[in-house]
Amino acid sequence: MTQQIHFKIPMPDDVRQWLDRAAPRAERSRGAHVIFLLRQEMEKEKASDTALGKQSDASQQ
Repeated sequence: MTQQIHFKIPMPDDVRQWLDRAAPRAERSRGAHVIFLLRQEMEKEKASDTALGKQSDASQQ
C-alpha cells in the first residue's frame, strides 16, 4: 500500500464551494474527489505523452 501524505491546500472560496457541491454528487468525500480529478489529469498526460512517444511521471505509477 502506498503511504498517504496529508497537506493543506489554500483554496479560493469559489473552488471550495464547487468542490463541496461536486463531491457529494459523485458520492465521494472532498479529498477523494480531488484525488479522482488529479488521477484523471495524470491519465490525460500519460495518454498525451504516449501519443508523442514520451514517458511521463504519471506512466511510472
